[in-house]
Amino acid sequence: MQVSRHGGPEELILGEHPDPVPGPGEVLVRNSWIGVNYVDLQHRAGRPYPVELPLIPGTEAAGFVTEVGDGVDPGLAGAAVVHFGHLRGVYAELTAVPAEFVVPLPAGVALDDAAAVAMNGTTAYVLTGMACQIGPGDVVVVHAAAGATGGAVVQLAAAAGAEVIALASTAAKAGAAVALGARHGLALEQVGDPVAAVLSVTGGRGADVVYDANGRDTFGMSLDMLATFGTLVLYGQSSGPVEPFGPGRLSGITGEGRGAGSLTLRWVAASHYLAGQPDRAAAVSAVLGQVGAGRLSPRIAERYPLGRAAEAHTRLASRSVAGKILLQVGSDGVGVSRQDWAVEREVGGANG
Repeated sequence: MQVSRHGGPEELILGEHPDPVPGPGEVLVRNSWIGVNYVDLQHRAGRPYPVELPLIPGTEAAGFVTEVGDGVDPGLAGAAVVHFGHLRGVYAELTAVPAEFVVPLPAGVALDDAAAVAMNGTTAYVLTGMACQIGPGDVVVVHAAAGATGGAVVQLAAAAGAEVIALASTAAKAGAAVALGARHGLALEQVGDPVAAVLSVTGGRGADVVYDANGRDTFGMSLDMLATFGTLVLYGQSSGPVEPFGPGRLSGITGEGRGAGSLTLRWVAASHYLAGQPDRAAAVSAVLGQVGAGRLSPRIAERYPLGRAAEAHTRLASRSVAGKILLQVGSDGVGVSRQDWAVEREVGGANG
């Protein structure tokens, strides 16, 4: 699926290209399941920043290594892997991936589950265990708490012993976040003033940490939800970039906001924390361990054939999906024949 000009979902065009050839330090992966993320929509639209075109988008997938380039361990050939973080070339049957972005999967891990948690699960792991070390007694607010990443943050923060306050657009989504482990589920369609609602359930104190991937539209309220010494963690800007502001806003003494002070603002990009293959492998191992222990669910909400990626983008943009959207290559998807799929299933065994 290629984007030749920035625009809406209709700019995702199905086409054929010669099979990529892995260069030095690369592996060729036959993708089985591809995760759909908001950054894919931003790259397609060219907002809030343009990307080089033409673009085969995508940020994560799971599949099988079919070929390795020079300098790569030949033992990876045939291995079930997940790859994520390299930001292009993924919405395809075959992707040539730098080996540093590839993590072999243990036996027994389903490829669809791996694709569902590669970006969202490791991002939540970074947010709750590295950028901020969430623990018992912490009060944590999570925006978009029923989404793929927000839901993962809810689960990992709750598993760490935090009191989680989940913000979601609808009562159904707020209920879903409570089912994931949130102590409180606040539906924006019902509460009226989200800041007042958070202060009410915290006895006027506010939150120790607020996780916000929306950016511009929720930035001010996120700051106002914080307790003194609290931290606002921005990890996305789905509503657009935050407007410039004076750092005195964090002091609590300028008259802005509700008065909580000595606040910390952090921008967190998981890629900075997971800068090399060992870091990514450790994060994937930790996340899969949480999945195996029942503390984190992959929460696959919908599946689409690769050729219907435009529909998947439309659904994700609607903000009506609670969980992860995946694209399937092969079988009922696009690219791999049924015979090839059957062979891959046999070779992959439990990993498939």
